[in-house]
Amino acid sequence: MVRSKIKITGVKARFYDLLVNLATGFKYGKLVKDTAAKMNITEGVSLIDLGGGTGKNAKLFARSAGNSGRIVLVDIGKTMLKKAGRRLKKYKNSEVVQADILKPLKLNGFDMVFIGFIMHGFEIQERSALMKNVSKLLKRGGHLFILDYNQFDMKKLNPIAGYLFNHFECELATEFIKWDMERFLRSYKLGKFEKWYWHDKKIRLLRAEKL
Repeated sequence: MVRSKIKITGVKARFYDLLVNLATGFKYGKLVKDTAAKMNITEGVSLIDLGGGTGKNAKLFARSAGNSGRIVLVDIGKTMLKKAGRRLKKYKNSEVVQADILKPLKLNGFDMVFIGFIMHGFEIQERSALMKNVSKLLKRGGHLFILDYNQFDMKKLNPIAGYLFNHFECELATEFIKWDMERFLRSYKLGKFEKWYWHDKKIRLLRAEKL
């Protein structure tokens, strides 16, 4: 199994949305909509989407934030950013930025930070670098949202789910599902956690407040 599959390039990048839909049994669109609803994004909110990919989430965020809001999508992949740019073109409150989210970003003062399905593909030291960025990006009292795998036992997956996880995911993902994320986030002065679950509690949206 490959250690990490977080960097998507080439054909996979061009057909990323389709591949994710296939991997989730065509349920990803509903998950994205449900996630945006739980985040309660209101008019005027400033939000940064780290590793935002093709902009599927950011489009919903931009709709909710309205003209007085600000949505920034950051990704390192050129193909992903092109797709995101096209998807967000009509939303004047949005922008796309090409940058490495593990390196310092010249941005700050956001009400919300969103990280969707990339945390599981990072090594521990990379997650630490990402959280240092989050700490600088987020206002005090602002909220971090992480949509990713919850903790679960691989041995309890049904054969089809187990095959799909092993086929589409990386070695780091198998470590991630055993990892105590809340304990990790507390070390960056994030707390007051709230959680929502999907797909038999295999997928979780975790909200943490900057204290």
